[in-house]
Amino acid sequence: MKSISFLLLSGVAQLVFAQTPAATMLPDGSSDNYVGLGVISEPSCELGGEQTTRVMPNVQMQWSNGLFLRNANLGLHMSPFDRVEFGPLLAYQRGCSASAARKLAGYGDVDGSFQAGGFLNYYPLARLRLSSKFLLGKVADKQSNYINLEARSYHQLALHHGIALSAGLAWSRRSYDQSGVRFDPDLTTSSGNSLATPMLSMQNQTDANVRNAYLGLNWNWEFSPAWMLTSYVTTTHQFDSGKDSLWLGKRNYVTVYSGLAYRY
Repeated sequence: MKSISFLLLSGVAQLVFAQTPAATMLPDGSSDNYVGLGVISEPSCELGGEQTTRVMPNVQMQWSNGLFLRNANLGLHMSPFDRVEFGPLLAYQRGCSASAARKLAGYGDVDGSFQAGGFLNYYPLARLRLSSKFLLGKVADKQSNYINLEARSYHQLALHHGIALSAGLAWSRRSYDQSGVRFDPDLTTSSGNSLATPMLSMQNQTDANVRNAYLGLNWNWEFSPAWMLTSYVTTTHQFDSGKDSLWLGKRNYVTVYSGLAYRY
């Protein structure tokens, strides 16, 4: 399904929008096209969200027809203007397999899912981008509308060193089945405390809130014509961590990535 969607969007881009101009700044803020692999440290999806590390690919590419790929986001630039960018966007959100402890607490698996929507960017200055994206889809089997607003600036510190500073807010409106809780004597602990389990009766709920705010720093070091070190750190505050959150009970957390990339 993932490959088919990517191929279809790529084919439409080449046939219809072959003359779309390139973006002023690529998604990470730089003008570098690269494919790389590195290590990321982020909260685990367990209760409490302890930090964990994993290997993660890091991809940023843009073609002359306006099609661009940034990790799990695929988009298409359709604007003929220099300071304004807009177009469709397809995003994939990774899932999480619930452990026994997570399931015991009433949280199930969070499946990976596709979301579709669009983006709108504006450049008040050559290296300052105000961006927004709107996505529709299902997250953890809940219908969700997602909006992200971000300001990102790029700064060339030296000949081969560049950094991007970013700040953003994420907002979403979700429709889901909210379960109640009931007492289950089979799950009563030896100390007398009981664990709550979901009831079978369900009631449809909808909520809309600012989910998180974040600050980020990206650093690209081009140490040869073809190779570069890409790194970033993002600190996030969650205002609302519901059952569809991968990081349960984690209000504040830091994500750090660093890896080697081949530069085109």
